[in-house]
Amino acid sequence: MTDIMGVLIGSGATSFGILSKSLPPIVLGLVLAELIMVYDAAARIAFIARPITRFSHLSDAAGASFILAFFSAASANSMLAGFYRDGIIEKKELFVASLVNSFPATTMHWRSLLPVLIPMLGFTGLVYFGLLMLVGLLKTAVVMVAGRLLLEGDRRSSPGEAPEDAAGEDSGEAAGEDSRKAPAKAAGERAKGASTPLAIVERRGEDVKADRPPMKEGLKRSWRAARPKAVRVAKMTTAIMFLVSVLIQVGAFDLLALHLSGIRGYLPIPAAGLGIIAAQFAGYVAAYTVAGGLLAAGELSGKEVVVTLMIGNVITSAAWAARWLIPSHAGIFGPRIGTELVICSTGLRNVLMLSVAFGVMVFW
Repeated sequence: MTDIMGVLIGSGATSFGILSKSLPPIVLGLVLAELIMVYDAAARIAFIARPITRFSHLSDAAGASFILAFFSAASANSMLAGFYRDGIIEKKELFVASLVNSFPATTMHWRSLLPVLIPMLGFTGLVYFGLLMLVGLLKTAVVMVAGRLLLEGDRRSSPGEAPEDAAGEDSGEAAGEDSRKAPAKAAGERAKGASTPLAIVERRGEDVKADRPPMKEGLKRSWRAARPKAVRVAKMTTAIMFLVSVLIQVGAFDLLALHLSGIRGYLPIPAAGLGIIAAQFAGYVAAYTVAGGLLAAGELSGKEVVVTLMIGNVITSAAWAARWLIPSHAGIFGPRIGTELVICSTGLRNVLMLSVAFGVMVFW
């Protein structure tokens, strides 16, 4: 009984610590998504990302989330989830936009990685960070090409460009007198492919252009619209994170790490590098500390450290995804879509990570 209470208390503490950092940006993203709709700001924000969205056939709504991803990946994901639930973007665009947004999130890792990498590994750490950025860039390029092939036409919003069959759904806040389609009809047209993300964004923009509220009122409207979604996401995220914390407390992920570590012998890693990979299951700080010690002692060369860290990234990715990525994505997008996104993102990243690691082994 005491052990069970200890597990539950420890799980609650772990969950609270994680959720106190992750939930605020998620809620912020939902509110910002609604605020963008209130002020028809998608086109104004997304012009910065227009070269990417234009090539990938992404809408301006997705472009706005791309910009936000440079500041908070959780906020960008929750914004995309809100757009998807509102029918502004379809599932294919949700996947493409979410995977494209992983590059801004990767670039922002410098804040946590470089302060540890540089002191521990010096120039080797800088090279490793550059290769991580290269993997992120390659991943984005692959997804952009996929978006261009999978998504229809040019979905940008431009002044004066209104689609002939603009179909939308009533926002419930500032419906215009010229609303031509009831929600049921709009849903039917979306099912037939008659509506586009651009059509819905533009329709909402037309509804609010005549009477844009002051900022205070706009924030109130945004919060009212975002609150039900925020509550739903908070409940789901809390439940999933608590379950994962219980699994952490009982050692489920340590057991998974033990089984995964058995494949290390089949990879081209020096014997001394196995300690780095074992440390990566504990966290990147532990891994960089071990790698720095082996590098300083001359046990491993800079090239061997970089290759070991990259291959270790792949080996530990399943445990990392199960422990952190799937709970956070499931809380934002729902269990099914969240898990599918993590599998697609992690799988593509691992393929590219191994390809770059192989290139390092051959050409360095």
